[in-house]
Amino acid sequence: MKNKEKKDICVIGTGRFGQTIVEQLVEMKKDVLAIDSSEKKLVQVSRITHTAIADGADLEGLRSLGVQNFNIIIVATGDNVEIIAALLELGVKHIIAKAKNKRHERVLKQIGVDAIVKPEFEAGIRTALMATNPSFIKYSKLLQEIGDGYALGSTILTDLSWIGKPLKNLDFSKLKVNIVSIKRGPKVYIANGNTVMKKNDLVTVIGKIEDITKAFIMLNDDSSEKIEKILKVKKIRKKYE
Repeated sequence: MKNKEKKDICVIGTGRFGQTIVEQLVEMKKDVLAIDSSEKKLVQVSRITHTAIADGADLEGLRSLGVQNFNIIIVATGDNVEIIAALLELGVKHIIAKAKNKRHERVLKQIGVDAIVKPEFEAGIRTALMATNPSFIKYSKLLQEIGDGYALGSTILTDLSWIGKPLKNLDFSKLKVNIVSIKRGPKVYIANGNTVMKKNDLVTVIGKIEDITKAFIMLNDDSSEKIEKILKVKKIRKKYE
């Protein structure tokens, strides 16, 4: 039986790490299917999203759930090579998977996993951001959650429109994040209004997680049209909140 309803993201494995991912995705208004072979593990997330009891490595079971039609599959369990092999056989194009160690990470890279997360370093919220925003995978060098929806994030500056100008002339406040520091080569600078941005600076900011994600796009995309579009969307969203 195939799902008639198209869903954004499928999460396979709903242990503590998987649950965190599902909860964050639902909070981000994403349509999610959570799969686990244990009914007990699905109890918590079944209150907030669609669930299915299935063996993640069972090719026909996954096919019957329509897993091949999902935009993104997150494999949130460590024992996942057989699961990923089944997903690849189904033709799934975008897979994010959990790695248990460096050797496991190498194997996942070799078999074609798009993004690899290490739970000891990367929390469920960051994994959810990876799934919902390709720019986050592309631009983020670090994300450390500090609570209440806030985080510290770092990215390498490449957008020419920000380079060679002091911060006081850049109206950085429109990004709704604050620069904490700038690392240039081996040196770290505490930013102030007179700090001049340079290409390939590692810029660390603090702010709401969603604002950090948008700031990363703007600091790395030299399309002013795209920047204005993002700001316009934020204004419209705020108006109706």
